[in-house]
Amino acid sequence: MNSLEEIRYAAIPYVFIILPFIALILVKGFTGNWGDLLVTSDWAVASAMIYSSSIINVRSAAKEYKGNINELSLDWFMSITIFMATISVVLYVLVLLVPSTALGIAQILLFIYASLSHFKFGRMMYRLKNKNT
Repeated sequence: MNSLEEIRYAAIPYVFIILPFIALILVKGFTGNWGDLLVTSDWAVASAMIYSSSIINVRSAAKEYKGNINELSLDWFMSITIFMATISVVLYVLVLLVPSTALGIAQILLFIYASLSHFKFGRMMYRLKNKNT
């Protein structure tokens, strides 16, 4: 397996995730409103979307291996991923209701973790889809 191909496979959809955030950072930088980056709830929404799409993509890639895949591990993955998506949604609501620097930092850290998870899950999907080739 080519590790670079796995990363490219995961990076393609991630470009569509990260581009709006690059634009957001540039706009806030040009306007001097750096503090607004922390209290915008976009970070938490993106995290929830990353986790939600990962559930669908991994489950879809694993369908071909019914009976040949560790169902317990797949269920554990699904549970943890749903849990992380739920945390993202809760954080989203909290940032909307009581915006604070601490919540802002928490949601950015969660976004970074979700982004790293996206690449991990993307590599897993690549391996599942290319196992028979």
